[in-house]
Amino acid sequence: MISRLKTIFILIVAAAIIAPALYAGGNQESADPVRPAGETDKVEPVQAVALDLQIGVLKGPSGFGIIKLMEENPSFGENVTTEYTVTPSPAEMIAKLTSGELQAGLLPLNVAAKLYTKGAGYPLAAVPGRGNLFILSRDPEVHSLRDLEGKKLYATGKGATPDYVFTYLANEAGVDLEKVDVDFTYPHNQLAQMGAAGQMDTVLVPQPFASLIMMKNKEMEIRIDLQEEWMTFQDSDETYPMTAFVFSPEVAAARPEVLENFLVKYEESINWVLANVDEAAAAIERQGILAAGPAKAAIPFCGLDYAGAPESRVDVEAFLTVLLESNPQSVGGTLPDDGFYLAP
Repeated sequence: MISRLKTIFILIVAAAIIAPALYAGGNQESADPVRPAGETDKVEPVQAVALDLQIGVLKGPSGFGIIKLMEENPSFGENVTTEYTVTPSPAEMIAKLTSGELQAGLLPLNVAAKLYTKGAGYPLAAVPGRGNLFILSRDPEVHSLRDLEGKKLYATGKGATPDYVFTYLANEAGVDLEKVDVDFTYPHNQLAQMGAAGQMDTVLVPQPFASLIMMKNKEMEIRIDLQEEWMTFQDSDETYPMTAFVFSPEVAAARPEVLENFLVKYEESINWVLANVDEAAAAIERQGILAAGPAKAAIPFCGLDYAGAPESRVDVEAFLTVLLESNPQSVGGTLPDDGFYLAP
């Protein structure tokens, strides 16, 4: 009798445990059938959106740092093809960017800022180059900015970065610019030829023209490094940023890993150029950016450096502020907003 009652009790308890589980699970057989061991759901891989990345490269020192990428054409992500186009001028680069022919490119920093503030929508992804302006002279009396008073200075870049930077630094140094005869008559190439031929005593030029002059005229020496002057008057450990790498925000949003991978390899390329000057110069010539001889001479002095957009903001705004105060239209009338600084 006791044994029978114990059996009945066990059946009641079992029913109490099983019933709620059946109620909660519903028809388990139809909802989740038992599968053979090892069988799982098959997930079809999602293919990345195809991207044909067209990148514009300026002739001259601005294009030096990217040269390893042009030579090796590495992959920046799944289903991505990349092509580089050497462009002779910022004006042509702007035309290709605004037409959509290019998705990224190199520009002078103030031109990039102006393009953005005017609504073209290409933000700054990186600063791959800093200042490379030098005053060369064979005049034994010229060793500082103040020494230029009473002298003639041949310069290039009227209404552009060389003009604005020199004027700012001269004013900071207390130079009476009324006493400096600055001649902006000649373009880069002609100025370099005349300086090399000994037809002028003192010149203000960027790289690679400074190196070209010194290669051919041993009397001409770097007397004033405007980058050092900038750091002194700005009380900064960094000189002014000069080159901008801009990138399509639509591409960055659709394929953020492509931008991130590109910037990592871009920094590696710059470091490679600085560490392998001979090889880099030969590659620069192969890619149609500049002849190997002048490139080799200029690489150590052309301001190659890398900084991402967010971390370079303080330096960028300091530089653009100087230009804004000199000529507001040189940067589009205002400093770019937060959207200008693209983070991968």
